[in-house]
Amino acid sequence: MVELVEASTLSLDLRGIPDAKAGPLLFSASQRLGIGQQIDLQIDRDPHTLLRATAFQLRDAISWAVHEADGQWRATVRPRKEAEAKDVVDLLTWDHYRLDRQFADVLAAANANRVQEAEAIFQDYWIGLRRHVHMENYILGPVLGGGEKKGPLADMLFEHDSLIQQSRIVDETFQEKDYGMLPAICAMLSGSLAKHENREENTLFPIWQAANNQDKLRAEEFLSQTRALLAGADDATVKERFPD
Repeated sequence: MVELVEASTLSLDLRGIPDAKAGPLLFSASQRLGIGQQIDLQIDRDPHTLLRATAFQLRDAISWAVHEADGQWRATVRPRKEAEAKDVVDLLTWDHYRLDRQFADVLAAANANRVQEAEAIFQDYWIGLRRHVHMENYILGPVLGGGEKKGPLADMLFEHDSLIQQSRIVDETFQEKDYGMLPAICAMLSGSLAKHENREENTLFPIWQAANNQDKLRAEEFLSQTRALLAGADDATVKERFPD
């Protein structure tokens, strides 16, 4: 049983569910984890094998703590990079992976005509994308640079505008319940998202990392601020800049 306890915690009860079925449930929940979120896992057996298998599938993207009492086990599962990121670029790179996997789920659900599932995943992706773009456009970019008029930063700003526009079209498609073109629209956005992330990580992020690490105090502040923003700490501003 999967239950959303609060915005930051997902309760996942795998008691009585064999590993063959429990594994996909844990994988699905874990790959959607956002910054500041966690899974509260309940299970009636040692979960370490299940957790290690899930981590392997997710390229070691999760960490966990396990507790046992009276034959019942609980585990708290969190994004590994959130805890271990050495700087803000590390954290944003992990968030790229999360957004990319999340939208891949939207595309898979749309292709299978699971419209309600696709829309639910998309709404998490949509606010996550806007948080990410807000942090890069308005907080990091003006300070860490990279060529605002011509260069990797300028390219990033242009591509962000395109990704926001394409995502808004997907959102409008869900709102208008016009599902005929949904798989094709999602496929185009999925490709754009993956290409953007790759370019940004290979051109702009090295510039940002070098600039960021010149000031240790500022680097720590950026890392803390990014964690909070990606977890929803400034959603009022994010939605004002990037309305639905």
